[in-house]
Amino acid sequence: MDERSCSRHIVLLGVGHTNAHVVRMWGMNPLADADLTCISDHAIATYSGLMPAVLAGQKPVADMQIDLVRLCSSVGARLITGEVIGLERERNELLFADRPSVPFDVLSIGVGSVPSTGDVRIETDSVVKIKPMQTFLPRLAAALKQLGDRALNVVVVGGGVAGVEVSFCLPGFLRQHNRHSHQLALITGSEKVLPEVADRTREIVLAECQRRELHIINGCRVVGVSESEVELDDGAAVAADLVIWATGAVAPPLLSKLNLPLDDRGFLATDPSLRSTSGRPIFAVGDTGTIIGENLPKAGVYAVRQGPVLWDNIRRSLDGQPLQNYQPQRSFLKLINKGDGTAIGQWKGFAFEGGWVLKLKDRIDSRFMEKYRPQPMIDPNESMQCRGCGCKLGAGHLQSALTGASDIQLEDAARLGDSDFVASTDFFTSPFKDAYLVGRLTALHSASDIVCTGARVSHALANVVVPAGDAGTQQRTLGDFLAGARLEFDAMGGSIVGGHTIVGPRMEVGFTVVGKQIGEALIRKNNLRPGDKLYLNKPIGTGMLMAAHMRSVCSAVAYVSLIDWMLMRQHQLARIAVDCGVVAGTDITGFGLAGHLIEMLDASEVSASIQLSEVPLLVGLEECWSQGIESSLAPANRHFEQQMDAATIVRQADAYQMLFDPQTCGGIVFGVSEQNADPFCQAVEDAGLPRPICIGWVLQKGQQAQAARLSVSE
Repeated sequence: MDERSCSRHIVLLGVGHTNAHVVRMWGMNPLADADLTCISDHAIATYSGLMPAVLAGQKPVADMQIDLVRLCSSVGARLITGEVIGLERERNELLFADRPSVPFDVLSIGVGSVPSTGDVRIETDSVVKIKPMQTFLPRLAAALKQLGDRALNVVVVGGGVAGVEVSFCLPGFLRQHNRHSHQLALITGSEKVLPEVADRTREIVLAECQRRELHIINGCRVVGVSESEVELDDGAAVAADLVIWATGAVAPPLLSKLNLPLDDRGFLATDPSLRSTSGRPIFAVGDTGTIIGENLPKAGVYAVRQGPVLWDNIRRSLDGQPLQNYQPQRSFLKLINKGDGTAIGQWKGFAFEGGWVLKLKDRIDSRFMEKYRPQPMIDPNESMQCRGCGCKLGAGHLQSALTGASDIQLEDAARLGDSDFVASTDFFTSPFKDAYLVGRLTALHSASDIVCTGARVSHALANVVVPAGDAGTQQRTLGDFLAGARLEFDAMGGSIVGGHTIVGPRMEVGFTVVGKQIGEALIRKNNLRPGDKLYLNKPIGTGMLMAAHMRSVCSAVAYVSLIDWMLMRQHQLARIAVDCGVVAGTDITGFGLAGHLIEMLDASEVSASIQLSEVPLLVGLEECWSQGIESSLAPANRHFEQQMDAATIVRQADAYQMLFDPQTCGGIVFGVSEQNADPFCQAVEDAGLPRPICIGWVLQKGQQAQAARLSVSE
């Protein structure tokens, strides 16, 4: 399918309850000549309504999470995870701490709220805020681990619904972590717990607190927290080993940096249409915005109901039509999970409780979350060419094409005449929608041929195909790509000195890279010697995970790990390898670990044995195997099996198939002599890089079964 450079840009800052609705509607009916960008500081969004059930152990963590990576992929939206630091109003651009700005024609801000700590003096690490909710449970578990096995005094600060639910559901979490002995107290600055509910509802809650021996302190404000106690404004102290902060909502610090009108509490001021009172095409939703003239509590139910209004007003704003107003509901169902299989409810002043109430809550929450469980974008069985190095021509076809050109000497990086300079070129179809990220990855990938030969990158020439369409967007895309690439080449000590661009059906990117030899001789594929150990410095599996991402089935956890490993810089390895006497190496790219290793073995006229269990694999591959997903280049790479020997049980292992997975920004395999192995590994580790893993060893030609170049054992 052809890509297009669109002229209109919709940007969502934060993907909470309201903005998530826009993403969902975009998948159903994307707007013409428009693109959608989602910006979040986490790759996962959390539904607050299910957090108490997860805390109590009634639901798995995944049930309260919206996987933004899969959701955005499934609707064709761009996801950027980064820190926004400001807004340029006149140019309609969001500013970032560490990447180019993002332009918008319409912006919706939904970054929520944060618990208020005010001027409280906090002198301990044992205070755990419930927000950001994406990290609340891991932070809580880490705090418990630090406290050891002693009986605990736990204090929850905040007497609203959040504080009460945490107090009721926390014992379940403590039991999961084998903490059965604890005392629990709830502190609120209000004169009574749950001031916003009906009297009868509060009576039920207080009776439950009494039954549980939950100590409640009303009308006192916390002024300090130390290692062992909470200090109150009346001078009293409450024993506290662990403090959970669940106070009322205050504005996130970011809102004060956006140069937009605020209410008296620091939230963004809007009119009834949810648009900023600045008059700019900017909406503020959920807790982030305050409709001037309304007095609404910061509650998730309003954010959910704002979704359809926001979606309609985004379309109206782009088309220059009058906006519709949001009409907030005057009453809504309140449900409080008690953590014991029952819940307390309130509807229009009527209170009720029981197991059926929790079932009602679960049904409502589950229906909401089901809307955001992304479906695979493409049938896994559908034939589709992968991107990145997965779109490379298969090794067998390449060898056949080069048969008539036997005078061409093929090397990872070719020496330029008799000089100390080497050059290499690489390009592929852009694997992600974020041009800045793609620029970084392309620079790293294109430079790996130079690095693995023991040379320092000096210069690069870009080759870029930008999708047809809007000229302004083409310019921005190219600028973002070059900014990302420049960041990486600068780190290597190189520079972009030129290149070429054309317009085409989809984004294609690459660099021709020149480097200068560091040592007296280059590191080459043909320098392996019997007895050498084979070291790999990165896990494999990028091709399969990128194929999964194209089908919207690569999880956020797997995606984050994938990008982290792909962005791991390797240029220091050139100097380290040369200094440690390493003379043999190659980078793992399109032909996979098996293919590129066999190229080394052929060139060196040796054989080798590797141990499959030692080959490092990326996170998330198991789910891909279970769904039959693999890179489109993997079948062609199995051409190398002709030179491999492995028992049937090994060939049937899922990990064995990963030997043929094409890698983008993959690792480097070095052949290291026995005497140089330990110094090399230690030098890599001392440089702050992951310690290379020994996956096998080099043998004399013909030492394995039959004529196989490479044997694979369990």
